[in-house]
Amino acid sequence: MVKEKINRLLLPSIILYRSIAICCMAILIVVQAKLIYNTYELKNRQYNLDEKELINDAYKQAIRNEVLFPGGAKILKQHIDNNLVKFQELYTNGPKEFEAFQKQVSEELYKDLTRYSTMDSLFRAIHTQLALTNDLQFLLILNNIAITFDGISYIPIYHKGVFGDAPVNIREVGQGMLIDGDLSFANRENLVTSISISDPSPNTLQVSFSLYVDQYNRQIAILKQMVPTLSLSLMSIAFVLLIYYFTYRNWLKQKKLADMKSDFLNSITHEFNTPISAILVANKSLQNPDIITNYTRVNTLTGIIKRQTDRLQTLVNQALDITSMSKENIEKESHDLEKLLEEIINDYELKTPEKVQIRYTAFTSGSIVPLNRFLFTTMLYNIFDNALKYNNAAIKNITVITDWKEGHLTVSIKDNGIGMAESTISHIFEKFYRGKHNLQTGGLGLGLFYVKQSLEAHGWRLHLQSQIGVGSEFCIFIPYHTNNTGL
Repeated sequence: MVKEKINRLLLPSIILYRSIAICCMAILIVVQAKLIYNTYELKNRQYNLDEKELINDAYKQAIRNEVLFPGGAKILKQHIDNNLVKFQELYTNGPKEFEAFQKQVSEELYKDLTRYSTMDSLFRAIHTQLALTNDLQFLLILNNIAITFDGISYIPIYHKGVFGDAPVNIREVGQGMLIDGDLSFANRENLVTSISISDPSPNTLQVSFSLYVDQYNRQIAILKQMVPTLSLSLMSIAFVLLIYYFTYRNWLKQKKLADMKSDFLNSITHEFNTPISAILVANKSLQNPDIITNYTRVNTLTGIIKRQTDRLQTLVNQALDITSMSKENIEKESHDLEKLLEEIINDYELKTPEKVQIRYTAFTSGSIVPLNRFLFTTMLYNIFDNALKYNNAAIKNITVITDWKEGHLTVSIKDNGIGMAESTISHIFEKFYRGKHNLQTGGLGLGLFYVKQSLEAHGWRLHLQSQIGVGSEFCIFIPYHTNNTGL
């Protein structure tokens, strides 16, 4: 009941802790992502600024008194200037004829500009002239063409979208028609220059065009520059995750320890109260004048007090002295293992009921083993006690066998109890741990912990096999020399 109450009290704190941890982690990731994105945008805007300035100056110098590329002004004059009279006539007479002629001229202009473009050779020359090392690509785009008849109002001949949904034979990229280049997209980050040419005089034209230059795989190049930033960011997130993990794990350990202490206090209260109550009842009975004159009754009551006192002393010693065992401080004597096991089993059988059968088979003989008799006996008693305590069979069987396995002398103790699941086996040797089962059994959860401590103190190892509903088998492996001299 106490443990369930503690779990009910702790459950909201567990949910709150997890929720806060997840929210904090999400906020950290969002902040880191925002910082990385802003860093990328900053580097993207500042990428190759010096190269852009150099290309801008070289390009403007190369097309001085020209449009788009060397020879571009001549093409524009042929298609636009030479048709100004016709444009004016159609514009005055009817918009439909003007729009049809406008589309025709734009398509023919686009065809000649792309056919006779010298921008590719010009760009290669600029690249060589400036000794640029990056693998660069360019886009040359014609943004706008307009004409004026009065030097004040401009009438568009071409700009992106001027023809609406009408089909046109013009390839458009960005904000205008693509004249030359193989750069995949145009944006403000790779814009080198944007030039507008106009003359506020009657019967003139206005032209604007842009040059875009960028490195091949620009994004990958920027990300390579950001490797230190990305690494530090990922490392910081990883460290925070580790901190959260270890903090949460330690918190769970503390919770588990609190549960174990709670179980221990509940168990030790029950276990201690049983002999204390029996002693108090027996003592009160001894105070009865009618009983104190009856030798048989007195002898029975003093026997009860003696047994319960011994039990209480055993519980106290088990609870307080169990952690003091080590290889260094236990005293060992050489014992004939087979004879010692026979004595221990015979003594244990004296206190077991008739429905318990203990069978002992020795496939070894004369095995002299250095051990601490008290620890070894208590260790076996604890295993025997568990075999009977966690057993609901009509006839409770314990089988003890000595044999040779894997070059070791082995002591196998097998029972027909309720068995254990894998999840229980992984915790069964922990201090104060008591497995989940339907049997109402007492104890402090120290029996198998004592077994583990005894094994470690002797330098032995244990292999445990168990199956629910079938039983468990404890197999103790004792290092042994074949010359029968012990360890």
